[in-house]
Amino acid sequence: MTEALVLPARLDATELGAFAPRLVDACKGGALHLDASDVTHLGALGTQLIISAAREQRSRGGTLEFSAISERAVNQLAMMGLTPQQLSEGAP
Repeated sequence: MTEALVLPARLDATELGAFAPRLVDACKGGALHLDASDVTHLGALGTQLIISAAREQRSRGGTLEFSAISERAVNQLAMMGLTPQQLSEGAP
């Protein structure tokens, strides 16, 4: 089963309280696709949450991938020394 989840525009400490439970609920194994096309701010805590979700997905035999990601989010990840692929893999 493929699950799709749209990330909020700002994935920071303010938004995590509302978004984290949705992401945790979506981690059931199978394929989880994150739509980050509208993300304008991807903070360190939001990044950490996605890494944890990817690790949880892998532990359940599933995957976590980005179906779309904004250029701004890619640039913010690069400033943290990360790529979307690393997040999908649950790294570092």
